[in-house]
Amino acid sequence: MRQMKDSGIEWIGKIPEGWAIERMKGLFTERNERDCKGKTLLSVSQYYGIRPKSETDIADSHIAESYDDYKVVCQGDFVMNIMLAWNGSYAVSDYNGMVSPAYCVFKFRKDCCEKYFHYLLRTNGYPTAFKTMSRGVIDSRLRLYPEQFYTFPVILPPVEDQQRIADYLDLKCGEIDSLIGLQEQMIEKLKAYKQSVITEAVTKGLDPNAKLVPSGIDWIGEIPEGWKVCKLKNQYTLLNGRAYSDSELLQEGKYRILRVGNLFSSDKWYYSDMELEDNKYCEADDLLYGWSASIGPLIWNGEKVIYHYHIWKVLFYENDLRYSYYLLDALTHAKRRDMHGSAMQHLTKTNMDNSWIPLVPKEEQRSIATYLDSKCADIDRLIALKQQKIEALKDYKKSIIYEAVTGKTIIE
Repeated sequence: MRQMKDSGIEWIGKIPEGWAIERMKGLFTERNERDCKGKTLLSVSQYYGIRPKSETDIADSHIAESYDDYKVVCQGDFVMNIMLAWNGSYAVSDYNGMVSPAYCVFKFRKDCCEKYFHYLLRTNGYPTAFKTMSRGVIDSRLRLYPEQFYTFPVILPPVEDQQRIADYLDLKCGEIDSLIGLQEQMIEKLKAYKQSVITEAVTKGLDPNAKLVPSGIDWIGEIPEGWKVCKLKNQYTLLNGRAYSDSELLQEGKYRILRVGNLFSSDKWYYSDMELEDNKYCEADDLLYGWSASIGPLIWNGEKVIYHYHIWKVLFYENDLRYSYYLLDALTHAKRRDMHGSAMQHLTKTNMDNSWIPLVPKEEQRSIATYLDSKCADIDRLIALKQQKIEALKDYKKSIIYEAVTGKTIIE
């Protein structure tokens, strides 16, 4: 039976006898080398740790004019984004390379297993604690400077224990990550299947025995005999929202301003007191299209708000609302190759206006929409179950890491 003692650190609890507690300053010293010529640019994330930036989703964004002031990173260094330390954006690097001068790079002072500390410092307690010592008014402005970082306590097991724990976690986390990867692959396949179901229904209808004829449009392919095609602008009107300068964005006001970020996340809401023409507001059951980040269509189900310039309100006239939503979803997917921009891809209004779409009788539109509501709900439920499994696996991984790095799991 292993003898345990109180660590004196609330989020760590008890640790084995023989393990020490030390301040970060005794473990780390800052590396400030700046000769980065020919080195690989690295990216630091709370999700994946450290990778070459070329392998991340933001590979084409934020390209610097010069890397003269960037910081050297050596394999085994601990790299921290001081602006995002509070959300866990730091890790031990498996790569040699360079990072932004806004980051801190630390090398280890003493003989140790760097990978152990990679696991230890990415447990939940440290980001929470780092936030308490970060300086700034709001989360997006918080900074954790080396002087504060050095004051935090860290567990220091014997080196042989560090290595055993790191080897154990490499194996266990690798197994869990493989299971997570399988679930993610299934989700991507379900999303692709859902997209194919939508496109097939809005372009072919629901009658499997219908005679099909060429539409002359690549993304549509064949359509049922009796259907026609037309340009989107002949059936729909895309209305631009209003652009706002920073000085016009209020913290409080009469109307909320719906921006692209509010469509898919909990981005902060801004307000305006301006009274605008009716077509600059959206209300429940309005069809919107987020074009600046290629979000695509959505049916607004909230209160009356002003919609921002990066969103179109779609007037659908005699067309069915739900069918129009699914049609625009299929069109967006089909027109990926026409999108502009790198970090924020988008479709232009001219491109959308001149896009060819099927011209479908309204009664058939309703039937198609009803079918897709049911079919997509079934697929979404399967995706949600897969996502729940992923979250459960992530929680399991966190618990395994915590139990191991704090010595609560005995590893032979």
